[in-house]
Amino acid sequence: MAEATIQQNTGRKRVLAAFWARLVCFALLTLAALWYTAYVLIPKHDYGVCSMMHYYRQPRDTVDVLAVGTSIAYAGINTNVLWEEYGIAAYDLCSAEQPFWVTYYTLQEALKTQTPRVILLDAKPAMYTKDYSKRGRIIMSTFGIRSLDNRLGAIRACLEDPADAMDYLLAFPVLHSEYKKVGLGNFAYPPENGGRGGDWKGFIEEDAVEQHSKPSVVWNNVRRSINAREEEYVRLIFSLAQEKGIPLMLVAMPNPDYANDHMYFNYLWSIAGEYGVTGINYNDPSLRYGLRYSSDFADWQHLNVKGSITFSRKLGEDLKALYDLPDRRGDPAYESWAAAADAWFEKLPTFESSGMITEEIP
Repeated sequence: MAEATIQQNTGRKRVLAAFWARLVCFALLTLAALWYTAYVLIPKHDYGVCSMMHYYRQPRDTVDVLAVGTSIAYAGINTNVLWEEYGIAAYDLCSAEQPFWVTYYTLQEALKTQTPRVILLDAKPAMYTKDYSKRGRIIMSTFGIRSLDNRLGAIRACLEDPADAMDYLLAFPVLHSEYKKVGLGNFAYPPENGGRGGDWKGFIEEDAVEQHSKPSVVWNNVRRSINAREEEYVRLIFSLAQEKGIPLMLVAMPNPDYANDHMYFNYLWSIAGEYGVTGINYNDPSLRYGLRYSSDFADWQHLNVKGSITFSRKLGEDLKALYDLPDRRGDPAYESWAAAADAWFEKLPTFESSGMITEEIP
């Protein structure tokens, strides 16, 4: 009798264990299916989501120069030129219209896997006047972040009503309508980076030519206060870099519209001075490095392919002079930088804005 009872209890335990095992497996499979479905629905634009998702694929502690900021940074800081001409291992971790509050959480996430020798911070958000981010930009700038703490922090910082953060964290409430735009590229993991290949380092070329005149700027020391939230978060960025012991270089990208910007940048530079942060304003007319406003811009603020080459040559020269940056060329650990640059320079003559295309004379 006792033996039968023991066998019966043992049988029940086995059945119960099997039930829980099936339940756990079902739950895990359901979560995996939901995660992948959400991943498929995320727009795989290279300007935000892809650069963050692809960043995790970089070997730990190989990024020597980490650029964070807006579209003018990812269009102007040409990682291929920095590699080819100086052996600098740089990565553009940028997104369109990235405010300082997104930069702050992006940088916190980035420093979990990389310890760059210098951080390049795009000064452009000093011009932004809005206190919060638009839906599409929130998705682009935050949905590539893996860590729950930094993703949630970035989402909450973007929203006027923090209660809406759960919709973005769950993803489906804000992505449900994206199924209409899903193509084969949405299913690929990791994302295809706008067709640039797996070695891509975040540089996004703007292939157009728009003629501009050199900005007529009356230089002065007048400071115009920047948006209070932008100031709050740029101070957090400066403090984070100090805490991590990583030099930070503030960069004002060359810009045809700069005449409207310089008083805001004067204010931003004064804040940077409080933290011992240095920077270079590449709109300074005394910096003559061959940039042409008639041929080197894609529009009123973005450098085109030719402009990115000219600017990045100057940037690389300055980086080498200011920081201890090793030449990584020939190092097997940096093969992906070499491969990315080789592929890009092979494609260079096909870009209309490269200045290399000439009409054949019949």
